[in-house]
Amino acid sequence: MKIISCKDLSVTILWWMITFMEGLCFTALVTVLPARLRNGWVLHAATSVLLDLAGVKVKVDGLKNICRDQTYIFVANHQSWFDSFVLCAILPVPVTFISKKEMFRVPIYSHIMRRLRFICVDRRHPSNILRDIDSIIALFRSGLSLVVYPEGTRSRDGKLGPFGRGAVLLAARAGIPIIPITIVGTQEIMPRGKYCISYGRRVRIFISDVVEVDGASRKRQGIITEEIRQQIAENLRNNPV
Repeated sequence: MKIISCKDLSVTILWWMITFMEGLCFTALVTVLPARLRNGWVLHAATSVLLDLAGVKVKVDGLKNICRDQTYIFVANHQSWFDSFVLCAILPVPVTFISKKEMFRVPIYSHIMRRLRFICVDRRHPSNILRDIDSIIALFRSGLSLVVYPEGTRSRDGKLGPFGRGAVLLAARAGIPIIPITIVGTQEIMPRGKYCISYGRRVRIFISDVVEVDGASRKRQGIITEEIRQQIAENLRNNPV
């Protein structure tokens, strides 16, 4: 059993306190601010504070691949709760997320997620998300980009799981380009099933080239999904923590 250091324990207690207080502040802010501001600058500022408290240092490669005036579907591997904090802090465009429906039952945060226009998905029936395709397209037209974790859940051991093709299907239907993102090192901060922070970890983010999928056939969507997975897998192999 890993022994938790006094520093990590102190940081964890402070981090969860600040997270709770930020949640309360967010409840008020997201009610009055316009979408691009609350999903952009405000979300960036709040998550940057949480990363600083945890001593997380982030190095990003490939920011030049993102145009600030374009909306995207970002497809990333999923290792930790900190994945979303890191992406909100480093991406130069306002973003929202797909989240499992169980999270929409959590007090305070359910209100925040709805105001941040998170998309609710039932993991047992992920294809049902396409029933809301018109509202999702409206989300893109409002200037928000979408982050998707195609593994469907956080990795238990850091290994890359199989990808669902929902992100590519959604991109093809909405006519929105995809940008694959590889996240390295967040599992070391807070692995799945753990709630204590390991202070001072380093994270690498690799932002790949844009992938155009508009009008892709069902067969082509499957091929693109596997190509994105292989690209992320290669980045993980070549850049261990």
